[in-house]
Amino acid sequence: KVSKVDAADGKEVEGATIQIIDKDGKVVDEWVSDGKVHTIEGLKTGEEYTLRETVAPEGYTIATDTTFSIDETGKVTTTGTVTEDGVILIEDAKTKVKVSKVDMGTGEELEGATIQIIDKDGNVVETWVSSDEVHTIEGLKTGEEYTLRETVAPEGYTIATDTTFSIDETGKVTTTGTVTEDGVILI
Repeated sequence: KVSKVDAADGKEVEGATIQIIDKDGKVVDEWVSDGKVHTIEGLKTGEEYTLRETVAPEGYTIATDTTFSIDETGKVTTTGTVTEDGVILIEDAKTKVKVSKVDMGTGEELEGATIQIIDKDGNVVETWVSSDEVHTIEGLKTGEEYTLRETVAPEGYTIATDTTFSIDETGKVTTTGTVTEDGVILI
């Protein structure tokens, strides 16, 4: 039994394409998660299988491969998480983008800037006022380009130019602006 869940809250997640691959690289089962536990029957005992997510649900990063095997008694051994009743959990984390409004000269956080994230259709996805901490946005779609727009600059500063960014299925951020080693977009 396999369950596709949110890594943060453990709730079932729909829309992931998942495969079970045998030791020879052959796909023996494939399905799209539907919010319910998926049951696979007839797998060989003692053989190692790989659970691979090929498409992540919208707003999530793709899970890493999980290997598992089943012994003669039906006990599941896995590199991932397994529940007490033998359900293997494929855990997805929501996409995360961190944005920091900084003074370009000192690198210090700037408070008081109003910043928006705008999707490819021009819709405002999120608006916030910068503080002395990095702002985190979760659940943005992978493969879609977003625009960071400062609409109000902190006192004594000019409005920053727009910055575009996208998130790939592994959670990596690509941007026209500056991004730190730990993935924070600086505006």
